[in-house]
Amino acid sequence: MNKIIFDLPLFRSSDPETSRQANPMRVGSHRAILIAIYADSTLGLTDEEAASRALAMGHEIKGYWKRCSDLRTLGLIQDTGTRRTVSSGSQAIVCSITQDGLDAAKRLS
Repeated sequence: MNKIIFDLPLFRSSDPETSRQANPMRVGSHRAILIAIYADSTLGLTDEEAASRALAMGHEIKGYWKRCSDLRTLGLIQDTGTRRTVSSGSQAIVCSITQDGLDAAKRLS
């Protein structure tokens, strides 16, 4: 599973070379911050709730839904089957961390 972290396209073709060279799960990256937040949650979180907790810790993650989607694609968080109402009034999926996610969080701490 670990090798898949590097399989996602993490940049656009128009992005500078430095974006192409960035480590996708380095300590302090938006993904790393979010995976740590999911690791601390026992009841699961919506993407919005995870972003709100990140903001409370001083990390504003614009486009947080993209980073959470990346974590789902990587198998680091998964849909629990539960839905919660978010600020827009819509229902959103609640995700919890997977064992692979916990392992990744440990490596990053």
